[in-house]
Amino acid sequence: IESNKGLIVIGVTGSFGKTSTKNYLAGVLAEKYNVLVTPGNFNTLLGVIRTIREHLRPYHQVFIVEMGAKQSNDIKEICDLVHPTIGIVTAVGEMHLETFKTVENIQNTKFELINSLPANGLGVINNDSPYISSYTGITSPCKLIRYAVDGNGDYKAANVKYGASGVTFTLNDGEQFCSRLLGVGNLLNILAATAVADYLGVPVNKQKNAIARLQPVEHRLSMKVSNGITVLDDAYNSNPQGARMALGVLKSFAVGKGNKRIVITPGFVEMGTRQAEANKELGRTIAESCDYAIVVNATNREAIKSGIDEGGMPHGNYFLADSLNHAHAHLAQILRAGDVVLYENDLPDNFK
Repeated sequence: IESNKGLIVIGVTGSFGKTSTKNYLAGVLAEKYNVLVTPGNFNTLLGVIRTIREHLRPYHQVFIVEMGAKQSNDIKEICDLVHPTIGIVTAVGEMHLETFKTVENIQNTKFELINSLPANGLGVINNDSPYISSYTGITSPCKLIRYAVDGNGDYKAANVKYGASGVTFTLNDGEQFCSRLLGVGNLLNILAATAVADYLGVPVNKQKNAIARLQPVEHRLSMKVSNGITVLDDAYNSNPQGARMALGVLKSFAVGKGNKRIVITPGFVEMGTRQAEANKELGRTIAESCDYAIVVNATNREAIKSGIDEGGMPHGNYFLADSLNHAHAHLAQILRAGDVVLYENDLPDNFK
């Protein structure tokens, strides 16, 4: 790293949204710079080391480093290795509570990135995340930019409109952007990318072109249409905030008379003592967002069912499946052209 003079190192961390933000930022910055990103989920210290040793070349101008954490000091260790001058914190939520124990520990760990930045650095943080907007432990004197959709921010999306081709919005009531990406979460990730792109001098017209070309990360609220069926694939999402965003998109989808909005989910795992209540809340959100639900596996079945019942969804409008294969067999019996199906929450990893 030291031999690559002038290399701009950007750290990206957060309880969720970091992989999408990393990829969107790389797409926008590539309009001006030669960019290297940590591949896939290479977001541990050893993953970053492998990326540097195997992929970093003298011609790279920007190195975007995704930084994951399961315990305190995980982010600081990566920062001590790569010395970022720009840092993005996408969200702070109740992820990996089994190892972190408290949300405060998660807050402090994610902000290890911002507190590692030099005085002439830039911190970019999601002000719509309550655990970010309320955080008071920033010690770095770096410049700070806050971005938001619902709340207040230096970078704020306004006039947001969803349609069959994606979303349009204006940035700070000025320039209009278009994207194929769905959901408030993706909109927030785009705002983070535009903030850094502006800071690094990427022309606005090139930012617009790059954002219009962005493709969703596979299994993270991507959309496919086949044989008249719309599939919203959010199967790698594993957190309550992301699930609410995805269900909000499902709820907003216009369907024809007699068609259904369907969700397939196993609920949340690795949430410690919060798991039962979080899955009950998920059930309540499902009841108000869609017409039919398929709950996969027995792990969170009773909690989700309890929330669905509280939300008022009729018993005949949900199905309890023992596995993903069982869910697919049932789905084949009820599915018809014009329906919309949302796959939600860690399906590929945990519930084959």
